[in-house]
Amino acid sequence: MGLVKALIKCKEAPNIELHAQFNPKELQVDKTVSWTPSSSHGEDPMVEFKEPQSATLSVTLYFDTYETKDDVYDRYVKGLEKMVVMEPSLGRPPLVIFQWGNFNFTGVVESLGQKYTMFLEDGKRCRCEVAFKMRSASGAKVSARKP
Repeated sequence: MGLVKALIKCKEAPNIELHAQFNPKELQVDKTVSWTPSSSHGEDPMVEFKEPQSATLSVTLYFDTYETKDDVYDRYVKGLEKMVVMEPSLGRPPLVIFQWGNFNFTGVVESLGQKYTMFLEDGKRCRCEVAFKMRSASGAKVSARKP
């Protein structure tokens, strides 16, 4: 079996599927819970458990089109950006799945940061680091809008 590439795909519309050009060197998964301190004047007050929070996945993805001379944004980053904008048919951004080998993380993209680190002579972007962060979710809905 050859090298398995990380895959990011929409679980619902739009139909986007993107393989990582280079596998990440690390994945970070964070899980937090809410605790509220009780009213106390002591240094170590009792705390009350409130609720669990969704886990988050943070990963840096690297894309490079120097050899092909393509615009790295058009070839790779644009597809990732579509995962953080509202999909008209849903009224919200889509649910997304990040898969790498037997690691699966389903949720919504919380943030997408782009850092362009190399350009061709004509100014075309050819190397990009993408800071990709997801929040786990089994589903998503649109909150009620105030008129």
